Amino acid sequence: MIRKLVGCRPFLCVCLVALALASGGFQNAYCLEHDPLSPPDISSPAATLNTFLTESVAAVDAFYAGRLDLMHARADRVFQTFDADFPRSDTGFLQATEAALHLLEILIRIDLPPPGEIPVAAAGDELPASWTIPKTEIRLVRVESGTGEVIGYRFSADTIARLPDFHQRVRQLPVSPEHAKYEGVSERFRLRPGFSAPGFFVGYVQSLPPAWFRTFAGEPLWKWTALAIAAAAALVGFGLFFRLARALDDGTRSPAGARALARPLLALIAVLLLLFVRYVAIDVIRLTGTQREVTVATLAILIHLVMIWMVFMIAVRAANFVIRMREMGVYNLDTQLVRLVAKLVAFLLALYIVTNLAETLGVPVAPVLAGLGVGGLAVALAVRPTLENIVAGFVLFADGPVRVGEFCRFGDKLGTVEAIGLRSVRLRGIDRTVIIVPNAEFCQLQLINFTRRDAILLNTRLLLHYETTPEQLRLVLARLRELLIGHPKVSRDVARVRFVGYGASSLDLEIFALIETREFSEFLAIQEDLNLRIKDVVEAAGSAFALPSRTLYVERSHGLDVELARAAAAEVERWRSENRLPFPDHDERARRELANTLDYPPDGSAVRP
Repeated sequence: MIRKLVGCRPFLCVCLVALALASGGFQNAYCLEHDPLSPPDISSPAATLNTFLTESVAAVDAFYAGRLDLMHARADRVFQTFDADFPRSDTGFLQATEAALHLLEILIRIDLPPPGEIPVAAAGDELPASWTIPKTEIRLVRVESGTGEVIGYRFSADTIARLPDFHQRVRQLPVSPEHAKYEGVSERFRLRPGFSAPGFFVGYVQSLPPAWFRTFAGEPLWKWTALAIAAAAALVGFGLFFRLARALDDGTRSPAGARALARPLLALIAVLLLLFVRYVAIDVIRLTGTQREVTVATLAILIHLVMIWMVFMIAVRAANFVIRMREMGVYNLDTQLVRLVAKLVAFLLALYIVTNLAETLGVPVAPVLAGLGVGGLAVALAVRPTLENIVAGFVLFADGPVRVGEFCRFGDKLGTVEAIGLRSVRLRGIDRTVIIVPNAEFCQLQLINFTRRDAILLNTRLLLHYETTPEQLRLVLARLRELLIGHPKVSRDVARVRFVGYGASSLDLEIFALIETREFSEFLAIQEDLNLRIKDVVEAAGSAFALPSRTLYVERSHGLDVELARAAAAEVERWRSENRLPFPDHDERARRELANTLDYPPDGSAVRP
């Protein structure tokens, strides 16, 4: 139903001027000054017909008297005689106005029945459910509320919908002599400029030759010309701003803030220019009918598309601003998360804009969403691998088993994480090749993150010659334990050296230690230092490393150094006599005395401070 349309639409004034042409010969309107809240009288077909005519005249009188509040009240009563649903928009208001004008021109061309033949509300009389003006198809119907209470009579929705057709049928009929000057009121309303047009523009249009008022595609030639000029002006303005935005965006001397805002401001200018064209087409030129609907729909689509473009540009620039503020790296995980969140927010805003566009165009959103829900199931099944990768990508962001820049083992491969995207993970292998793994597959792999370890394990075996005496072996074990305890880069809590068994051709010693470093390159340097010191310890004890093979001596061997073997035996005997034999381990006092006694880096090292 039409409700309160006149309170917010400037087109009303034009409508009222047209309706004023029918003022002659009708009854005076109801006096609202004494009863401002009284509803329009639509209690019977006669009352509704009289209300439509008399209230129109009263509204025009109020407009010319400058009483806009009274004009609004009168016009509201006029539109309440229609039993039709019009959109609560500019297009809906124009449709209601054109319907009223068509009905007015029809009524001044046909013979209305005498008042006695029109049903009226009288005591004891039962009014019909509907009444049709004789010899016409114009019908008034009784309208009831949801509870069955009779509201009154209104022009039926079918009648309102067919008014343009009725008007075409009767437009050749003569108008009554007293109403001759009202002929063509709807056509004049359609051809004149909008009420928002400036006075000089209206005067210029009225001074145009008749040729400019010839209709083309349903509108006069002057309207299409004015619309083309407005569109051309908007294109010229957009071109100028585009050149300015490109100069700011590409200029090396432009501030960073100006370059970042250049294209979003260009999109905003485009929206304003489209709104300008829409204002000219609707409020100044005042297109009507299908031409108006097509123009409004086209401009609405363009405006919403530009707004979506602007939203995505703002999201990208906002993400870059946050990244610069936090000084993140290009491939940092937080960087990609910020950009992903920005794109997600932009997508949701774009979805809202599309929904708003659908409502603007009058497309019902609820059935579309229901259809998408049914069809979305089939689409979801078709793109299931992609959806799995997207969900796995969010799991990687949330759980964070690896981050960009970390070195890890994934499955049977090693590599450094370079990027974690919405669909896949990009890694740089140790052979410098790029490895792309889908997110869903990457989440299922066993991941070993080497970067997050707090220490690196050193676990190796020493194979000593079988000719090593027990005392030499004890000395080597003791010296190696002292080496691990004394080294500042070796964790003393778990460091151990043990004689673990007899090999096929060697005495086997196991060294187990945690090197306190996260960097593998530093670990290799520390391991190298320990290996050199281990060799010194083994040789100082008079022992030697065994070869993993059998040796056949064809001449007399010099054997092991006898003097060093005696010295090793004497040292071990001294420990035994002093109750300081470090087996099975050094006592706590000895461990404290030995802690950090070695020089590392060793004396003579180029990196030693």
